[in-house]
Amino acid sequence: MTDFIFLRPYAFVLLLPLLALFYFSSLKKIKQQSYISAHLLAVLTKSAPKKSKLNMSLLLFIFSCLVITALAGPAIPQKTALAKNDLHTVILLGMDNTMYADDLKPSRLAMTKQKINAYLTKNKTGNTALIAFSGSAHVISPFTDDHGTLTHFIDALNPSVMPEAGSNVVDAMKLAGSLITPLKPDSQIKILLFTDQLTTLQAEKIINYVKPLNWPVDIVFIGTADGSVIPLPEGGLLRTHTGQLIVAKTPLTVLTDTASKLGGKLIDITKLEKSLTDDFAADDSNTLREVIVYKELSYFILFPLILAALLFRRGYILLIPFVIYFPESSYAKDIALDLYKQGQYQQAADTFQDYTWKGNAMYRAGKFSQAIEFYGKDNTPVSHYNRGNALAHTGKIKEAIIAYNQAIQLNPNFQEAKDNKNILEIWLKKQSTEDKDDEVIATLQKKNGNIEKALNFLKALPEESGNLMQKRLQLQQKNKAN
Repeated sequence: MTDFIFLRPYAFVLLLPLLALFYFSSLKKIKQQSYISAHLLAVLTKSAPKKSKLNMSLLLFIFSCLVITALAGPAIPQKTALAKNDLHTVILLGMDNTMYADDLKPSRLAMTKQKINAYLTKNKTGNTALIAFSGSAHVISPFTDDHGTLTHFIDALNPSVMPEAGSNVVDAMKLAGSLITPLKPDSQIKILLFTDQLTTLQAEKIINYVKPLNWPVDIVFIGTADGSVIPLPEGGLLRTHTGQLIVAKTPLTVLTDTASKLGGKLIDITKLEKSLTDDFAADDSNTLREVIVYKELSYFILFPLILAALLFRRGYILLIPFVIYFPESSYAKDIALDLYKQGQYQQAADTFQDYTWKGNAMYRAGKFSQAIEFYGKDNTPVSHYNRGNALAHTGKIKEAIIAYNQAIQLNPNFQEAKDNKNILEIWLKKQSTEDKDDEVIATLQKKNGNIEKALNFLKALPEESGNLMQKRLQLQQKNKAN
């Protein structure tokens, strides 16, 4: 049977000490029989020589070999299944003011967001990380297969939330390297650089950094060679400090040459979805692949051995390995997790046994009150952190800060909880929330006495995602400077 395999072949290493033990045991017995006659040996050991057809040493050796074979996990193919390859994609997204240019309609920024979100929605293979860069580079999200969260982050990004203007693509590439380096050596890597500008000096630096590492980099260019002026969201056009209009032109020649030297492709943002989808269709390593699921047969060996162990006078000692080890199924399906990944959050919450995962499902469904209730039933750093996020969504800023504090107390190194806590504390100091709440309620009550409208208005007081993103990036930039 060519398909017969061992799931844990390293267990056969145990045969080496077993062979040594059997050899020395047999050698000792031979030496005793060689130097002392059988009738004298019986007197010395106070026992009469026994004649047995069973060689107990050999029987124990065979018994032990069978145990080791069971531990090695003999298995045969049972079925085939589809599995995703371990593809890790890093998106580097330029966020300079030039992204407001409108040579692409309605703007470069709007077009880029639309195309990336469409790509993430259609291609859900592997994990994706997101880095935004302007004058500084920031990790918006580490590797995740939750593309819904990535889409939320991308929607919140715009040049105004970035701490510095500019296009520091070199730092962005090095930041991507810090995410890729901890991965397994055999992980598949893809880097997508979205930018509308690149200088020759920057190109030379990223080539020198990336090429020795052999990471494939595709460059997605945004904008046109002719470019356009840059309308600002607050009105007017972007100008130099001397008052001259700035025309944002995309350097296609530099971008094409750089992509070629990096072993990647130059992709037009307007054709992003088609280009990358074609790549997945052409490359079997990036798509779902068929894998063999094996059925383990260890129990067919273990159960007879348990009965055989009882034949020995002290066979109960040999039952210990069987109590410690029992073969697990090589194929298991988590129904709740499948429902969660399919976006059926209510059904997933009903199926999960773990309260934190129940809370996660309700959080994804936007039912923050129920998520808070589930998170409150677990006393772990992650559950308190998630509860803080849910409380912040409902506008309960002070309660959210308390939840983050509880997470930090249980895990003093929980940096995400510290960052979110600092953001909310800064927001509270600047906003004088309690005074504003009282003022708003009083004003609305005077108008028509409708307290519901007052409360609905208060729910809108916490900052929107873009503003929170801005504070998060500013905090990261401050920590770098320190």
